Amino acid sequence: MCVSIIGGINIDFKGSSHQKLSFKTSNPGRIFYSSGGVARNVAHNLCKLEVPVNLFGVVGDDIFGEVILTELNNLKINTNFIKNCDNCRTGVYLAILDEKKDMMVSISDMDIIKEINVNYIEKYKDTLLHSKLVFLETNLETQTIEYILKVLENTNVYTVFNAVSNQKVKKLKNITEEIDYLTLNFSELKSLIEQENLDFYDEKSIQTIFSDKFPNISNLIVTNGDMGVLFLTNRFKKTEFFSVGKVEDFEIIDANGAGDAFTAGLIYGIYEDADIEKCIEYGIKASHITLKSPKTVADDLSTKIFD
Repeated sequence: MCVSIIGGINIDFKGSSHQKLSFKTSNPGRIFYSSGGVARNVAHNLCKLEVPVNLFGVVGDDIFGEVILTELNNLKINTNFIKNCDNCRTGVYLAILDEKKDMMVSISDMDIIKEINVNYIEKYKDTLLHSKLVFLETNLETQTIEYILKVLENTNVYTVFNAVSNQKVKKLKNITEEIDYLTLNFSELKSLIEQENLDFYDEKSIQTIFSDKFPNISNLIVTNGDMGVLFLTNRFKKTEFFSVGKVEDFEIIDANGAGDAFTAGLIYGIYEDADIEKCIEYGIKASHITLKSPKTVADDLSTKIFD
C-alpha cells in the first residue's frame, strides 16, 4: 500500500544573509533555488525512507513545472496524478534567512493550488481509499480539505495533517471532519487556538484548550525547536513530552525543510505500524539530519539513521 500526499508543489528561492540582516537595503549573502512545496518535500523525504508514494498536486506548463516533474521522475516518485495546468504559473516560495539560517520572512505565491479542487480529487478518490495513509496540508482550499476527509471517513486510512503557517492553520477552525494526526509548531498552535501567551510547558492547559476546541483531531504533535516536542491525544486525554537534544548553531546549515522532514519521519513510523514514541523519535532524527544539510531534503536521509 502507498502513502498519498496531497498539496503544494513549487520552486523554492532562498536568500541567506552572511551577516545580521539590515532592512530596506541590500544584504550580501547567497541565493539558491530548489524544488519545494510542503507536499513535494514530504514525498521526497518519504522516497528516501523507502516508502511508496503517490503525489497529488499541480504545476504550471512552464520551465519551473518542467524542472520539478523531471526531478520527481528521476526520484521514482509517481507523478501520474499531478495536474499540468496550461494557464497557470507553477507555485513559487521565496524565503529570506538570517545569519543563523532561520527564516525571517517569506512570501508564498501559491494561487495555482486552487486547481486541486473537488473535481480533481473525485477523479482519484479510489486511489486515496486504497492508501494506507493520506497526508494533507493547509495550502489546500477548505472545501477540498473537507471533501477529502469525507471521502476517507469511516475507513482504515490514516489522515496526517500539516499546519504550514500561522495564517493557513486557521482553516482548521472550520473543519469538523475527523483528523487522525495534526503536526504543527508552537507558534502555529498559538495562532490556531488564539492563545498568544500560552506556555509550552503548561501541558495541562494545552490539553484542555485543544480538547475543547478540536475534539475532531485525535492526536496533536507540537514541535518547538530545541525546546522539545509535545504529544497530546484526545482519545485518552493525555500528554507526553519528548526532548530532542540540541543541535549546535555551527552545525545548522539551513533550518528550512526540517519541519517537513519531521513530518515525513512521523509518517514513516505510522506506515511501519510503530508506536507513537518511535514515530516521534523518527521525526526528530529526520529533522536533525535536515538541519545539517544545505538542501531542503537532506542527501544523508535514509532508514539507516533510525538504527
